[in-house]
Amino acid sequence: MDKEILAHAEFIKGEIAKLKKSPNRETTSALLNYHDIMTRNFQHERQIHLYITLFFACLMMGSWALVVATMLALSGPEMVLWPLWLLAAILTVLEGFYIRHYYYLENRTEKLYKLTREIYDLII
Repeated sequence: MDKEILAHAEFIKGEIAKLKKSPNRETTSALLNYHDIMTRNFQHERQIHLYITLFFACLMMGSWALVVATMLALSGPEMVLWPLWLLAAILTVLEGFYIRHYYYLENRTEKLYKLTREIYDLII
């Protein structure tokens, strides 16, 4: 998804450069419409990734709560089952990657808003 957003942004920048050289209201309106549709698609994708990130955050927190509950119930860290530690560690690492991925989606989608404004300014 990151590559698609970057490719779209580069395409739009190229089209804006062409329209600045030879303005055409109809072409600019069509470009704005296309860019708006693509931005909405990227926003939807970002929303889905937010839900996935939150779901895995809940799983991660639940696994750590299970580790702590097991430690308290068995009275000592040496009694905790290693699969629980492994599960918690794997979910923590996975959540870190999801947060990183969502961070990139968020920032790259936000950069598209600036391009929307540039296209809109060409219409006025």
